[in-house]
Amino acid sequence: MIGKRRLLASSAALLVTGASVGRAQAKYPSEPIKFIVPRAPGGGTDVLARLLAPTLEKKLGVPIVVDNRADATAVLGGMIVTKAKPDGYTFYASDNAFYQNPAILDQLPYDTLKDFTAVTMIAQGPVILIVHPDVPAKTLPELLALAKTTHLTFASGGIGASTHLVGVMVNLRAGVNIQHIPFKGSGPALIALLGGHVSMQYGGISSAAPYVKDGKVRAIVVTGDHRDPSMPDVPTFQESGLKDADVASIWGLHAPPDTPIERRRLVRDAIVAAMKEPDVKKSLADRGYEPIGNTPEEQQVRTATLVNQWIEVGKTVNLKE
Repeated sequence: MIGKRRLLASSAALLVTGASVGRAQAKYPSEPIKFIVPRAPGGGTDVLARLLAPTLEKKLGVPIVVDNRADATAVLGGMIVTKAKPDGYTFYASDNAFYQNPAILDQLPYDTLKDFTAVTMIAQGPVILIVHPDVPAKTLPELLALAKTTHLTFASGGIGASTHLVGVMVNLRAGVNIQHIPFKGSGPALIALLGGHVSMQYGGISSAAPYVKDGKVRAIVVTGDHRDPSMPDVPTFQESGLKDADVASIWGLHAPPDTPIERRRLVRDAIVAAMKEPDVKKSLADRGYEPIGNTPEEQQVRTATLVNQWIEVGKTVNLKE
């Protein structure tokens, strides 16, 4: 009889414990969520994360902490995320370098396809080429002609960033040798341009637009197959006579491996809902961001496609300079 009572008591305890675990899981999120941004403040990845954070906080009911862990290759932030608990409270705000680093870095300290799991591709946007006012060129043909007779430098947001790879493709397609100067994000790169330390910068519209409008830098061209609505007076590379030099900026969100799909879906759904809010939608458009918001499953496939695509490109094009 005693043994039977103990068995019943144990069974009841397990039921209570199971219910408690279920309630605890249902409360997600219940603490601050951290977005690790591998770029310095002021760049496209940082601006996007901070633009979305206030609305995400309202939809998820917890603070969103934007944690900048900048380096020139965006690897430091990735290392932090791979070592974080897979509990849905730490995410990696990825940009182009995330997908292109396997083709660029000889000793990447993690496996991009195995050590992360996808949440969504948040948005994409064009890269804009801006020059210091002291550079006399006002069009892309004038700039490329100048590059053949003058030593010019271009700043980027870091090795592997779209702002670096557009420069690589322009050098290749136009037959010029504009020297690359990498920074730890588009923000520091822009500061260098404003100070006259570099001739030009490939950057994001989100950070460049205010300075273009104030006349502190001059816009030359943007990537993409059409002019960006936020800067309709700036022509595309194709309009300016240079084909096959386009690389779009992309911004995604990834999590540590084994992060539950339910939690990844919840965060992705909150991001999509936030981007549909009228004020957020306008802010995104004004800064050159085009929302995407695909599913975790779709983004997992796209991540693999992009990584393998850039590995193939790296076999024929030197992406390391």
